[in-house]
Amino acid sequence: MTNTATTDTHFEVQVLCFPEAIMGTVFSAVDVLRLAETVLKLRNPHAPCSLSWKLVTPEGSPALFDASLPGAFASTPERPSPPAKNTLIMLPALYASNAPELAIIAERYPALLAQLAAHTERGGIIAACSTGLVFPGLLGQLAGLTLDTHWAFKAYFRRRFPDCDFSGPESMSFYPQLYSCVAPSQQTEFMIAILARMLDEQLAQGCARLLLVQAERQQLGNQLMEQDWLSMTSDSPVYRAKQWLENHIEEPYDLAALAAVASSSERTLLRHFQTVLGMTPLDYLQDLRVQRAKMMLEISLNSLQTIANACGYTNASTFSKLFRRAMGMSPGEYRRHHTFRTKRSHWRVTPH
Repeated sequence: MTNTATTDTHFEVQVLCFPEAIMGTVFSAVDVLRLAETVLKLRNPHAPCSLSWKLVTPEGSPALFDASLPGAFASTPERPSPPAKNTLIMLPALYASNAPELAIIAERYPALLAQLAAHTERGGIIAACSTGLVFPGLLGQLAGLTLDTHWAFKAYFRRRFPDCDFSGPESMSFYPQLYSCVAPSQQTEFMIAILARMLDEQLAQGCARLLLVQAERQQLGNQLMEQDWLSMTSDSPVYRAKQWLENHIEEPYDLAALAAVASSSERTLLRHFQTVLGMTPLDYLQDLRVQRAKMMLEISLNSLQTIANACGYTNASTFSKLFRRAMGMSPGEYRRHHTFRTKRSHWRVTPH
């Protein structure tokens, strides 16, 4: 993967938009790209952004939006477009009343088909969401590949493009110059997966945390806001111990006190914890502390000592050693790679 913190390589994504497109797939791609660009600028405010994007209306289509508006339908202009090998063209899914209409729609745009052919000849990448796969199909770019397509159009694709195997086991496929996904609803995850390949896995993970449901982080958020604390129950000793640890992350570890809360002996609690979770209560607590620390490093500007205190450590150095052992990097390194906040000195001041 490319690490955007150490390279100035420039990548561009062109998102196609025309009347026959399923607009949700257009704007889902735009939403991911806008967020990714913002995260990159937050993490490297003084470096040229390694990602740019724009909404493109193909020749022969009416302009549905003013695609020249920076921030809404395009990046703020900073650099000229990169070479084709660093450019991806995103094809949206198509509305069609029947399968044969897909090819009819694509053939309305001969200039676009020619552009896509030239783009791949120069080493560029095409990404097709669901039924948008008909465009590379008409260009002969599916021959010899194995992938999957939407169930409602699978028989049509198989008849129309017999040189392609449409029984692929995965709903997303990634070939060197052709990426595809099966369903329009996958567009957000598809675009995030594309960013992981084009740019940086850490950037993709950051976008996923903000755009996709994160059940564990929802729970952590409640804990950090000190709301919706779960009360102890009369269930198993392991359950009672887990709930107590989750609600008292910042308190010192005391096995005897924990066993009392769980209505168990220390030895029995250790045995049950190992059987049920495969770890000790202390290991579980330390994992909770690392997860809390990761979240605070990503979304707050708190000092390392403050975060250490919130995670049950009075000594920031001890906390840093635990964090490094768990994550393979220091808290400071993690913040630089994963933060969603910029330093106060970089905040924009808007005059009234």
